[in-house]
Order: sequence, then structure tokens, then C-alpha cells
Amino acid sequence: MEAIILGFQTLFSHPSVGLFMVFGVFFGIIFGAIPGLTATLGVMLMIPFTFTMTAAQGLAILVGIYVGGISGGLITATLINIPGTPSSIVTCWDGYPMAKSGKPGEALAIGVFASLAGGTFSAVALFTIAPQLSKVALMLGNWDLFAVCFMGLCIVAAMTSTDIIKGLLGTLIGLLLGTVGMDLVLGVNRLTFGFRQLQGGLQATALMMSLFAIREIMDQVVHLSSTRPKMTLKKISFWPPFKEMRGCLKALGIGSLFGTLIGILPGIGQNASTILAYNQTKAVSKRPEFFGKGNPEGICASESSNNAVNGGALIPLVTLGIPGDMVTAALIGGLMIQGLQPGPLLFTTNADIVGTIMVVYFLANIVMYIMELGLMKAIIKIIEVKLSLLFPAVILFCVLGVFALNNRVFEVGILIAFSVIGYILNQFEIDLVSIILGFILGPLVEKYFKIALISEEGRLSSIFEYPVATICLAISCVFLFFPLIVKGIKHFRTKKA
Repeated sequence: MEAIILGFQTLFSHPSVGLFMVFGVFFGIIFGAIPGLTATLGVMLMIPFTFTMTAAQGLAILVGIYVGGISGGLITATLINIPGTPSSIVTCWDGYPMAKSGKPGEALAIGVFASLAGGTFSAVALFTIAPQLSKVALMLGNWDLFAVCFMGLCIVAAMTSTDIIKGLLGTLIGLLLGTVGMDLVLGVNRLTFGFRQLQGGLQATALMMSLFAIREIMDQVVHLSSTRPKMTLKKISFWPPFKEMRGCLKALGIGSLFGTLIGILPGIGQNASTILAYNQTKAVSKRPEFFGKGNPEGICASESSNNAVNGGALIPLVTLGIPGDMVTAALIGGLMIQGLQPGPLLFTTNADIVGTIMVVYFLANIVMYIMELGLMKAIIKIIEVKLSLLFPAVILFCVLGVFALNNRVFEVGILIAFSVIGYILNQFEIDLVSIILGFILGPLVEKYFKIALISEEGRLSSIFEYPVATICLAISCVFLFFPLIVKGIKHFRTKKA
């Protein structure tokens, strides 16, 4: 409660924080609604510009982009069957059929309301779970923290890719990139290849912009000449059509719960959450035969789930310093650029900042609902801008943003080099999300492992004296080997048949 009160005090004593949040939500909706641009890209583009802001202002605009970006994807998913963000793919299944049947306004209103419901549910979870988890985290030893981070790596490797081998390969590449620079424990330079600029390691923002922004533009540039379908909308109600939403309460509950719980697990993200929530809602629905034909329950399950992931993903970020999804991995850069270290001590050393994140996230969901429905027609006109005009502007922002980090042309070179590398890896279907999360989690795993080993005088077996560490290692083994075992059993049965 103290952190939440401090967050409200910050918001009311500094009105600019609220204004930055509102701008962030609007900016995020636009980025989320334009196919090819995502909430992750919006956050990464804005991070360098938060350097001149206060910590509260910078984090308010980044969290606003996060909320608006994830919800904004439902606009194009509903109206033209093209998801603005990957997390809105499932929304296409029922949103577009409902819009095509003559109810585009109702479909959008249901989707935005479901986004609000999922976001609000996860905000309550953030208020209640995060402080308690932070207290537990402060009691963990180095072996425990190592095992928790290692478990996150294993979950990332197993869940972010359909092929676990490619997921492992992407995670290993991320681990290798995380070792570049000076060892934080031993003070030894590694993999710098004579470049003094690499002694501080690779910049996370530059790496993420290259792998997800420039690389995405390289993928989509071949489609510049193709015309996108026109979006039409006659009218939209500010209130959700409750007559259409009869029986949707169960879908909203399932989506919100699944999204929050999956958001807490590192690396899984919105895509898996929406599919799981949609399938579960269909399984318990009284009208499963209407799914895929414009059923409001399907829209509610998808949109409440992908927005609930946001609050769930913020929980491990502020309590353990572990990102729950790709956007929170980018938010770590936003915290560190302000000189803040996400982790168990953040609650005790910067309770006002944690409170601001919580309060801003809660209010951003309300602003998103009002703005998305109130300005829907204007938003549709904005997102119909030609990609041939948009992509050069995005590239320019990427270059300026990366250069502004340290005022070095070397960072721009890193941006270009890893854009090409990312494009090649993507052609081989190596999951780029696992690379980034491996890059973020790898140094934490290494640091806690070395400190624990030094404090225990080299006794590796001492890890089994810590119950939390032992449980986390067991869970890690399950995530790593269970998919392989299942695949082996299926292969054996197929061969036998």
C-alpha cells in the first residue's frame, strides 16, 4: 500500500507524468494497429528519448505504449483480418467474421472492453502479488536466484519456439552475446576482439532494435507494392453491446486468469496465452460450434488474455528483474537508462518508482479504453499511412535512438550488423525472442552462479541444500526434457503403426 500511495502521489504532484502516459497509450495504439509495427518496437524506439526525462515520466510513457500497443492490434485484426500485433492473431478468428456480418462497431467495442477487463484484472494481481513476491525474493540466496533465472532460460528455450532444438539454439546465441564485455564478477574482458567499445558489452536497445525493428522491415519490404484492404467503420458505441456479450463472463474470467498466470512465467508471452485461453473457453462454452464464426466469447477470451499478460509480465520484472515477455525485456532497458536495477531490492530502494509503474499501468488501461473507442475513426485514418513512407521514418528513429544512447557511431554499426544477422537467422527459423531473453537472463545466471560458487568455496553440490533452488532445477528439467520425451513417444508410436 505504501508503494501504491507513493505512486499516486507522484502522479498527482507531477501532472506531466499523466500526460506522458496518455501520449504513450496513443502512440502505442497506433504502433499496435499498424501491421508490422508492434508494442515492442514502440517501446524500443522511445527508450533513448526517455534519457532526458525523469524516471517517473520515462516509465509512464513506456508502460503506456505497452498497454496501448498490445490492445491496438485488435483494430486491424477485426476490420481487415490482419493482426496489428502477433498477439491479436486469435482475435481474427471471431472478430473479422463478426465485422463481416455487419457488426464491425460491436466487434471492436467487445474487443476493447475485453482488453480493459484483462488489463484491470492483471493490475489487481500486480498490486497484490508483486509486493509479497518481492518479500520472498529478498530471502532468496544466490543459489536460489541462480536457479530461478536458469528456470526462466529453460522455459524460454522450451516455449518460445515450436522446435525445442531451434529454441535452445536461439537461447545459446543469446547467452553467447551476453558474455561480450567485462565479466562483472572477475573483471576480465571477453569476446571484445580488440574493440574497446565492446568492454561495456552489447547495448540491449541496439540489439533489440536490430533484431525486431530493422529485421522486420527487411522482411516486409518485399510487400511494399501490395495494396492493403480499406477499413470502413460507420459508427461505434462507447459502451460495449451487453446484449451481444451474454455468456461472455466466463470467457473474460478464463482469459484474464490464463493471461496473468502465463505472463508471470518468463518468455511465454501473449501468443501462447491467447491460444490456450481461446481453446479452454471453447471447451467450456455452451455454444462451441459458433467459435470461428463471429462468437463474442472468442473475442473476449483472446483480448482479455493478451492484455492480462501485461500485468503478469510486470510482476517478475519489478520483483526479480526477470522479463515476463518481449516488451518487459525492453522495459529493463528503460529502467537501467534511469540508473535503476530491476530486482528484489527495487521495492525497498525505489518504492516510489515501483508504485508509479503499478498506478500508471492501472490507469493506462482506462485511458486505453476511452481513447481507443473515442478516437477510433481518427486512429483508422492514421494507420492507413503508406508503409513506403512509414518504414524510412522508423529506420531514422532507430538510428537516432541508438546513436543517442552513447553518442557513438559504433552503436549504429552494431545495429546494421545484427539487422543482417537477425534476417539470416530468421530465414533459418531461429526464434529471435529466445535470443533476446537469453541475452537478458544469461548474465544474471552467470553472476549468481559465480557468486554462489565463490561463497560456498567451490562446492557445487551445496545447491541441493537450498529447497527453492532444488525445486526450480527440477522444473527446469521438466521444461527441457518433457517436449523431447513426448516427441520421442509420438515418433515411436508412428514408427510402430
